Order: sequence, then structure tokens, then C-alpha cells
Amino acid sequence: MTCFPSRCGRPFLYLIASAALCATTSPALAGVPVSGVPVPNLAAFDDAMITYMEDYNIDEGVLAVSHDGCIVYQRGFGVSRYGVTTPENTPMRIASLEKTITAAAIRILEADGAVSLFDHIFDLDQADPGILPNTPWDGLGDDRLEDVTIFHALNHRGGWNRDTAGIGDPMFKAIQIAADMGIASPPNRDQLIRYMLSEPLQFTPGTAGCGSYCYSNFGYLLIGRIIERRSGLSLLDFVRQRVLTPNMWVPSTEIFFGQSQSQNFREPVYDNDGGTCSNVFNPLGPHVLCPYGGWQQEWFVGHGNLVASAAPLLIYMDHYQVNVGGDCGTPLNGSSPHGASHTGQLRGTSTLMRQFSTENNIVVLFPADGNSTYSDNGYAADMGAIITNVIADGVTWPTTCVDGTWIDFEGFFPLSFGSYNYPYFSIATGIGGATDGTRIRLKPGSTNWTGTINKRLRIDAPFGTAIIGQD
Repeated sequence: MTCFPSRCGRPFLYLIASAALCATTSPALAGVPVSGVPVPNLAAFDDAMITYMEDYNIDEGVLAVSHDGCIVYQRGFGVSRYGVTTPENTPMRIASLEKTITAAAIRILEADGAVSLFDHIFDLDQADPGILPNTPWDGLGDDRLEDVTIFHALNHRGGWNRDTAGIGDPMFKAIQIAADMGIASPPNRDQLIRYMLSEPLQFTPGTAGCGSYCYSNFGYLLIGRIIERRSGLSLLDFVRQRVLTPNMWVPSTEIFFGQSQSQNFREPVYDNDGGTCSNVFNPLGPHVLCPYGGWQQEWFVGHGNLVASAAPLLIYMDHYQVNVGGDCGTPLNGSSPHGASHTGQLRGTSTLMRQFSTENNIVVLFPADGNSTYSDNGYAADMGAIITNVIADGVTWPTTCVDGTWIDFEGFFPLSFGSYNYPYFSIATGIGGATDGTRIRLKPGSTNWTGTINKRLRIDAPFGTAIIGQD
């Protein structure tokens, strides 16, 4: 087990227990263990995921699929940093999948009347003032910055081309920006915006620039700042209250902000084959593993900071359109989406949301990055294409929903993640750790627990009778 900062010193009990716990999983093929509810009708999904992970030496992954609004398949693959099979509800950095959520958030804010997509982003004393009050740190770099609108940034047409800009993609240049500004690294987001206001644009806002669009992380950072400024909430709080809410059965435990150098105990190790980078928090110090200080994860609000399990992303696709720009984030309101995908890539992260025009959606999460011989779109995009082909060949869809937090009255598990194979072992523990919007799944059994439930929970027992209140 590789040891990282804030990951060492785990109780030895965890390692002793790992062999017994791994035995509870149900691998479809030898080599890669599998967790989550077995779905015999969709065993081809297991086989495809295992084969791909073995071919490309990927340590962990999650594949989840919904059908007609029901998450019918959610399974974890590989071995986690605790030495147990990766739980199917493992939350991971979702990278640029966050852009789809940010797009939905700004459209909700527009529907509230708090912004127009045609508002200017920057307030630079132009005739039609913008929203963000940041001033250039070293003079205005381009008069056309006055013209950039939310709509431009939403569609990756704000004027920034990371491939030709002198700074490149500013989201990964914290050390250089801090040095140029004469401040400590890493700068905060407002300092970054001030820096970019002194940089030239690469094309006229609103034009294509480099084909149909010029993909811009910075543009979505700006949208995130606008949401925060006009709503009075952090972007995360706005998402939890307005985009992916407890009323939609998305609990706060399943979507949260990521951090550079520490992380939620349920997150995996982000693996980029040991590659190291200068530490943005200590540029003159030793290099660090790139996913843990090679950039400032906290900077990425709006375009790549969120950590989520697969279920909220599938639920998102039941309610909003996925796309790269265009109508991304548009509420479906019961209408059918057009087929589209969005990927996310960071060092140590590869993710995919694939939305079909029919009733199927796919989420793939890998805490590893890279391209295969199959394509140059990244591991998760490859896996999405493979699963799409399996579906096209014909499957018999199950009807049982398998997402949620699991409780087993009959067992005791030294490691409890609320997953199918590593459930909570009591109502008190399961409910105590739950937040509003949690689906509680009970395994068959009974408990004499009595008490008051004052949270919005949905409790069921999909695989047999569970009795609460008596042995």
C-alpha cells in the first residue's frame, strides 16, 4: 500500500481485516475484485471494466449506469488504499465534469433574474458595466476584456486560447503567476483574475477562435465567481441547495469540494504513475506527487474542484442536459436529452458522463489518467464507448435500484463506507452519518433499535425483509 501525506498511520486492524473483507466481493474475472450489488443481467459490464483495467494497469475505478431514472448498476473495481475492494460509492475528483454542474447553476441563477447570460463578466468602467469588480494588477491587457459575457465563457468563446497564450492554461501556473505578481504562492482566485485582466486575449470574444470553441477552464472559474457573488453562497452551497438537492435524493455526503493536500477518507489515491511536480504551496521545497500539490485544487471552483460519487452525476443527467458549451446545463423539465458526453481529465483523474437520448446514462470514474491505444480521449471516455457498444448489442435491463447507503444488522465490519460490501452495522450508525436526501438500503435482518428520525431519508429493503424495532 503506497503511503501519502495524511494517509499513513491507519490502524493495523484495517490491514488485518482486509483479506476477509475482500472475500465478500464478487469478481467477474480473476485479477480485479469487484464490489457493489451483483447484477447478473449486466455481467458484461463487469467483464468489460475488468478487462480494460487489466489491459492498462488501472488500480481502481467505478462504473455506474442508470436506466429510466433508476441506478441499476453501480460497482467498484480494484483495491483501495485500505487494502479492500474499492467501494462502489467511492467519491472521486470529477475534474471538468464540474463544468456541467456550473452551467446548470448559472442557468438557474438566470431564471431567478439574478443575472443574464449576456451580462458582461468584468466591471471595467465600460458603458454597460459587468459583474466582477476585480481590477487589473498591471494595466488592462486587452480592451476586448470589456466585451466578455457570461454566454461567451459558458460556450468557451471568451477570448482565451490556452494553446497559444503566453501563460498557457493559467489554472496550472500558480507559481509563475505568484512570482510575476510578487506575492506568495499560491495566489487566491481574485488575484488570479486580476492577473488575467492584465494579459491579452487570443481572439475576439464571441467568435470561434480555434474551431467551434476554445476550451477554457478559466472561463468557468469566472462563472463560478459570478454565481458566488450574485447568490451570496459558495458554489458548493448553491449546488447543494439548487442544482443537486436532497429533494432529488442527493445527500451532501456524496458531493463536496476537493482539497490539494488532504482529502475525505473515502476518496482514493489519485495515481499519475508517480509523476512529481513543483509544490505550489512551497515552490522552493521538494517536489510532490502532482495530484497532491502540483496545482491548487481549491482554485478550481467552477471547473474542476468538486468530488462526487457516481450517483449524483447520474441523477444530474436525469434533470439537465450534458454538453460542452451550447445547451449544457439546460433543465430537461421532463423532455428527452439529446445524446452528449462530457469528460474530465487531471493528472490522477479520468471521468466521463455520457447521456443518451433514450433512458440510459453512464458514469465512469478512474483515479488515474492516461490515453490508451483505443483512443486519445482518456481512460474514462474509452470505457464509456465500450459500455455504449455493449448496450447497443442488447441487454435486459433490471428494475431494482442499487444506489444508496447500506446497513446490515447481522454483520460487523471494521471498515464501514455505507457501501454494499462494507455497510454500516446499525441503524444508529447509518442514520447518524446520513444527511438529508440519503437513500438508506437495508439488508435482510432485524434490529431492536427505536428512536426518532428527523432527516429526509428514504428507507427500503430491496432484497428481503428488514425489521426495525424488534429482534
